[in-house]
Amino acid sequence: MLAACGGGGSGGGATGSGLPLSGLDGGAPQAQASAAPESAQVAKAAKAALAGADARSGTYRVYASNGTQQQLALDFDAGSYTMTDNLGAAESGTFAEDFTEPGTYVFASSRVTTAANTARFRVAADVVVGAFPFQAAYSSPAAYAAQPFVAAREFVSTAALLDGTYNRFSVTRSPGGAQDSTLLAMRLSGSGTVLEICNDAIIYKIDLCPAASKRTYSVAAGADDTWVGTNVANSSDVANFRMARIGGQNVYLAGGVNLAPAVQFMRIGLPDSSSWPATRGVGASTTGSWGSNLIDTANSVRTSTGADGTYGSLTLPVGGTFAQQPEGIRLVNGSGASKYFAMQNGLLSVLVGARNPNTQGYLQLNLIDTGAAPDARNGRYKVYATNGTRQTLALNLDSKRYEMTDESGTLASGSFAEDTAEPGSFVFDSSRITSPVNTARFRLAADTVVGSFPFAVAQVTPASYGVRPFVASRALVKTQAALDGVYNRLGINLTATTGDSSITQIQVANGGTTLYLCNNAAIYRIDTCPSATLLTYTVSPGATVDTWNIVNVANPSDHGSFGIARVGNENVYLSAGIVPATPTTSVFRIGLPERAAWPTVTARGGAANGGWGSTAVDASSYARTRVLPDGTAGTLNATLGSMGIVGPINMRAVGFPNSTFHFSSQSSKLFAMVGARSPATAGALEIGLVD
Repeated sequence: MLAACGGGGSGGGATGSGLPLSGLDGGAPQAQASAAPESAQVAKAAKAALAGADARSGTYRVYASNGTQQQLALDFDAGSYTMTDNLGAAESGTFAEDFTEPGTYVFASSRVTTAANTARFRVAADVVVGAFPFQAAYSSPAAYAAQPFVAAREFVSTAALLDGTYNRFSVTRSPGGAQDSTLLAMRLSGSGTVLEICNDAIIYKIDLCPAASKRTYSVAAGADDTWVGTNVANSSDVANFRMARIGGQNVYLAGGVNLAPAVQFMRIGLPDSSSWPATRGVGASTTGSWGSNLIDTANSVRTSTGADGTYGSLTLPVGGTFAQQPEGIRLVNGSGASKYFAMQNGLLSVLVGARNPNTQGYLQLNLIDTGAAPDARNGRYKVYATNGTRQTLALNLDSKRYEMTDESGTLASGSFAEDTAEPGSFVFDSSRITSPVNTARFRLAADTVVGSFPFAVAQVTPASYGVRPFVASRALVKTQAALDGVYNRLGINLTATTGDSSITQIQVANGGTTLYLCNNAAIYRIDTCPSATLLTYTVSPGATVDTWNIVNVANPSDHGSFGIARVGNENVYLSAGIVPATPTTSVFRIGLPERAAWPTVTARGGAANGGWGSTAVDASSYARTRVLPDGTAGTLNATLGSMGIVGPINMRAVGFPNSTFHFSSQSSKLFAMVGARSPATAGALEIGLVD
């Protein structure tokens, strides 16, 4: 049985747990925006279609998870919207399709101040599901956050069409930030004249509901397609609701403000059904995330981006059904500390948190996508570029489109195509490329992109462009204790006319709070570094949840920031930017984890001279086959040697026949090499993704 301790019934009445139903469906007066009758909206949509306008344009009634009813007016031809809240205040702006996720539209709003804009929506026939920066319930002064909503413009107006058995999920918001969840079964019968709910701590089928827990309401038509249920045993217990038509099925919707006790609530009910197909829904959650939820009889897989810009995936087990519970509800992560319940119909997928401190009040609303699943690699990646900048790369592997946005907001966009001569490599098309050969390319691993792009050349004014390597990730560490590790850090320092190299070993320690760096002309391990050249830095959270600030404890003017990407299940140190003390110098750093293994690998990627190629390394040799932007092609060969008894274990000296040296390191998925600090090689850098 599903019990309240795991997030079960509504919890009112004799159980004494949670909020009673009384008043929560609208017994108290509710302030809400008025809307045109639905028949007028349908007529308006039909006229718009006849006039050649987008049939999706029109006005929708919004049920928001902050417990308000609002109105959303959409104009797809103009790309504009107006959201009118329950007090009549309007927020207007524009929206645009997210090319990395076709069918998803992004609200532009000054209310959105987070690192990522998760205020978005998707549309099906007469329904909109999304998130909007609504005012947080009871916030004063007003605070805004992207919160889920469902909006419809077709509602049942004939009582006999209300009949059916439904599963209802609810969330409430109270003053002071308290929130709660309720789940129950309900039935409308008698040609829409009788409403029964099972108000019990256990989630029973309505037919099996204990008599003491069943509440019965008489139902009558209200204004503007509403229905009013009055408790036959307590006339002060009134439930107002609408029944939307979504995906050819009835969907119960209610929301508003209650005064005693003070709560704002949202209710959504779907028809009970034994059908439980595998579906992929796309939508929002009350944590501020936007993403997809793939659910079947075994697992629920939520892949999403949070308002803080972090991307992640969470897989939780899905349970079966029990004899006394509704067939259309599934328990998610039943044996874990954070439990949820799920329900779905042909077009909507809904998850609600169980009634415990970890999850109560959580709601996830998704519009089911019945088309082909998009490429899982689509999305946005945070770029650390070797011209010393941090940028954002957006990719759509299905439409073969990209956008690269620099720190000032300058956008470079275009198409890309797979290189048939090197499967797995994709070639950027860009007007910035004017050389005989286009060496701007990229390759992908899990949550990682490694490649070269025509970035602005570091420190040069006016801007000119050159193909330079980059590493991009959407799996950056945001837990400080997880930063710890020893890294072989290779880097370059760039001015408008010169380049230099940086080769050292660093360690992040003490739960991510301290960074040690061996600042010596020789290359030592941290544990062998002479104490006079061992620098200590404090580490603290940076400007975003996945960047970290470092400050030299002996010289506070020596400071910077870095990120740690998870690449191939290993930490990789990344940093790019302008040196604060010398703003005419741009830097890039990559640190690969210290380890004993040095396997034979092949890596493919770019170099700071604009070249692209493949590099094969084994225990003693290096061979790179590459082509330069001017068309020069060939193979470079070198020998590998260890760094000696005091040097890093996962680093090799790379000796070329012309007596020049480089230094290299590798991880499970990356190979990096930098030139020695001599005039012939300083500033040279190569980064490749291991096959």
